[in-house]
Amino acid sequence: MKAIRIISRVLLGLLFIFSGYVKAIDPIGSELIFIADFQAFGMEFLNPFALLIGILLSTAELVLGFCLLMGFRMKLTAWATAAFMGFFTVFTFILAIFNPVTDCGCFGEAIKMSNWATFYKNVILDIFVVIIFWQRNNYRPLSNCCNEIIVGTVFATLMVLLSVYCLRHLPLIDFLPYKVGVNIQQDMEIPEGASSDVYETIWTYRKDGKQQEFLLEGNKIINFNNRNEEYDFSEFSKEWEFVDRKDKLIEEGYKPPIVDFSIISRDWYYITDSILNLQGYLFIVTLPHAEDASLRNAGKINAIYDYVLANEDLHFIGLSGSDEEHVMQFIEQTNALYPIHITDEKPLKSMVRSNPGLMLLHNGTIIAKWSHIDVPSTKKLEKKYLSKNPDKLIVQHQTGENFASPLLAIALFVVMIILAYCFRKYGYQKES
Repeated sequence: MKAIRIISRVLLGLLFIFSGYVKAIDPIGSELIFIADFQAFGMEFLNPFALLIGILLSTAELVLGFCLLMGFRMKLTAWATAAFMGFFTVFTFILAIFNPVTDCGCFGEAIKMSNWATFYKNVILDIFVVIIFWQRNNYRPLSNCCNEIIVGTVFATLMVLLSVYCLRHLPLIDFLPYKVGVNIQQDMEIPEGASSDVYETIWTYRKDGKQQEFLLEGNKIINFNNRNEEYDFSEFSKEWEFVDRKDKLIEEGYKPPIVDFSIISRDWYYITDSILNLQGYLFIVTLPHAEDASLRNAGKINAIYDYVLANEDLHFIGLSGSDEEHVMQFIEQTNALYPIHITDEKPLKSMVRSNPGLMLLHNGTIIAKWSHIDVPSTKKLEKKYLSKNPDKLIVQHQTGENFASPLLAIALFVVMIILAYCFRKYGYQKES
């Protein structure tokens, strides 16, 4: 039983740390998920607190995972874990039944799961939760209460600071469709021979006050619930009154990574292809909400635009999801002279987790992204980006990103191992 007890604690702890970490490094993503949930359940009054709740949730998961791995305060941790998983098991069951949102965001943008898959995953995890809760009195304290509280508080503080850092800058790991190395135009295309969505059109008719659903095949009407019951359309239309029609998805086809991106000029021309097919370097300022955009480094962005004007092979545009009034207000406040085109706010929030944000493309491929705090100077741009091979820049960025998460995980485990050794050797005090 001891081995099962340890395995349950370690597995659940690792999963909690992974789930909390992928949300902690993308606090804006967590905020958007909570806003979608609040809107689905008619709780829009909580929208202003979505970011804070997202940070607190990721921190709670990380702390629970840390306590489970370290064996801290296992009686209290077992109760907290049971309450946490009990709530989210019920919540994901409700999502699976009513499907108000397509993704609950339990693993942020890292792993997408359907609502039913998320619920089944929680049911399996509940088995480990039950074992931990059942055996909560058999776990030996790792150290005295004071030591464990101090270490747990320090760990929680560090995790909050991690979220704040990623909020001010950009996520340490980019799980979004518009990551460095992606060619936007190519990721919008459907490969030749790829399957398409298959729909079934359901027609609703009424007769003698009763409604019934049918399928239309050629000149025949087929009862939706009894496929052997057929009618000739010419005779059927004389007795039945049309009520409604709806398309039901039967089989989902290929979905390109990017499906919701388009650019409309201020005079309402579709210019997506012409923008994405520009050769050379293209700077894009992203403004999901111009009315809420930070003005802190607007001067640096304007300086980059002035630099672009002096170079023929460089291009510069802005994209905003706001209405004309708010865009004009932003222009007046920042003295922005670059053209700002229209794009839906949803892809803008996925392009750069910053308002405003800045992207650098080369021949339609993303090679760099910055938050408004990290907008580089023109000298740094010229030295570090515009004078370098774009392909090498992409490889360097991807290599650094691929090493960032494992190194952080290794550092975290080394710290936990050292703490565990020190507490067991020096800090443990038998408690009554």
